[in-house]
Amino acid sequence: MKKVALFYVFILLWLHSAAAQSIITIEVYENGSAIWNIEKRLPLPNQAAIDDWTGFIQKGHDQEQYRNDMLEFSSRIEWFMRSAENITNRSMWATNFNISYGTTKTLSGDFGIVRYVFEWKKFSKVSSRKILIGDVFSEDMFLTEDNVLVIKIPDGYEVTSTTPNYDKRDGNRLIWDGTLYRSFSRGEPSIVLSLTPTGDGTWLIAGVLAVITGGSSMIFLREKQTAKPAPESIEYFSPLPPVTDEELQYEEMIERVLIKSGGQAYQSDIVKEIGVSKSKISIVLARMKEDGRILKIRKGKENLIRHIINK
Repeated sequence: MKKVALFYVFILLWLHSAAAQSIITIEVYENGSAIWNIEKRLPLPNQAAIDDWTGFIQKGHDQEQYRNDMLEFSSRIEWFMRSAENITNRSMWATNFNISYGTTKTLSGDFGIVRYVFEWKKFSKVSSRKILIGDVFSEDMFLTEDNVLVIKIPDGYEVTSTTPNYDKRDGNRLIWDGTLYRSFSRGEPSIVLSLTPTGDGTWLIAGVLAVITGGSSMIFLREKQTAKPAPESIEYFSPLPPVTDEELQYEEMIERVLIKSGGQAYQSDIVKEIGVSKSKISIVLARMKEDGRILKIRKGKENLIRHIINK
């Protein structure tokens, strides 16, 4: 098939600004899922551009437009999922879509940020003590000088092989930089991860414990009839109180604040915007988190609340 310009996902995400910088971060988890964070950095060369971008963020999309953008974003990703399924013969799906906006200052200037996030279930192939990454990349692709691809591997794993090799490594982050032009063949980048041996006899100890546990279970079976019944285990918890009409209104108000703020806002800002007590907002946010409608992310001493639209 025809080679995809830039990096294929940005054709899918319709981001065409040639001057923009793109950072694609794929955080791989041990269970094979991955969080994709696709960040587009738009240069703001002067104060007028900064003011325009700040005004856009403050105004935000209206709810209908935001939902339309989310629908288009998720639909394009779903299309790519079906292509990857056909190539790999593996079932996979995407969820937890989100679009947000922001600004950042760097040594090279000010930038507006557009961030696309989603979770890719069954992104990599998990086999025994190995994780295989790359079979979902069904098209030839290349990075231009303004593109960076980052794949973050899970703790406890080491890189057995990569094709092509990464340009640099920062801890668990493998980085391919498009500065010198980087082309990939189908199925690349391909990465094999292996569970890291601890070197301290942990695997041997685990095996011995398994044998001991097996012997103990046999003793337990023989003595079960004479043993006294164990006291019933009681779990104490505080369930959320029943939802009230007032709290339903607060949930709608919180959603409007998040949409207005580009999909995320600090909890303290939500409290100020709505004008009710911290404890009341905390209860409503706890319920929304339980329902899978928001993510609560700890940032220093504050909670960043991120809106989720599940497909």
